[in-house]
Amino acid sequence: MLKSMTGYGQAEGNGWLIEIKGVNHRYKEIDVKLPKSVSPLETDIRDMISNMVSRGKVGVFISKKTGVNTGDLLSIHWETAQHYYKELSRMADQFGGKVSFADIVALPGVLTSDAHDLAKDWEILKELLKQAIKSFIGSKEGEGERLKEDIVKRHDILVDLLNKMRVLAADMPGVLRERLHSNIDVLLKDSSINVDEMRIAQEVALLSERSDVTEELVRLEGHLEVLSSVIKEKEESVGRRLDFILQEINREINTIGSKSQLAALSHLVIDAKAEAAKMREQVANIE
Repeated sequence: MLKSMTGYGQAEGNGWLIEIKGVNHRYKEIDVKLPKSVSPLETDIRDMISNMVSRGKVGVFISKKTGVNTGDLLSIHWETAQHYYKELSRMADQFGGKVSFADIVALPGVLTSDAHDLAKDWEILKELLKQAIKSFIGSKEGEGERLKEDIVKRHDILVDLLNKMRVLAADMPGVLRERLHSNIDVLLKDSSINVDEMRIAQEVALLSERSDVTEELVRLEGHLEVLSSVIKEKEESVGRRLDFILQEINREINTIGSKSQLAALSHLVIDAKAEAAKMREQVANIE
């Protein structure tokens, strides 16, 4: 199943809020932000996330509502509050103004909540993390399904273009022969010089060999079949494989374009390159 690197999940309970956000990134990068009271749990939290993600930048944000249904005791640091009040009052006397209760309470270190037992905090956070991860993965899978639909649509377009290229490639020797005859007729108009049909046949064969794209079309068909197969796999992390396959697809399309001697074939190559580029943009979002 395809999963996007972009996703969002959250869980809330017992006064805790956990948010998980994922964005595109070439490698796996996990950033955890949490209150100092539970900072020793960062490694455990990081490991839980790492086990569920293979690629992408993931941010984990954990916050706690002080004293709300947590059983926390609120500690008042009187000395700190008095120090703030004394200094702020001096500023107020000098510059004008009043120092209020709200001013003091809002300053850091005046009110703190007594930390729970760390093991108890971890039990609560672990369950919430499981819920947030489930929500996060669900979001990634939903976005991955939308990406898959678009990739499949563009894959089918490429297959159709490939079939049209194959028809034109088969007609290329005949077109080259007619083109060569036409050019010779123009050059030798009103001339008594006889045309050596054997030499013309040799030149057509040489041009056909140089412009032959049979191998490229066969390889392109093979790459498209592999792409279709990988998309259907149940493996969760296929983004890098798809990107590599698309590099090979693009290489074959470019080679066909460089060998093309037909305007119609060149137009098909341009269309194919455009579809491959759009597909690669989508693949860049896949984990």
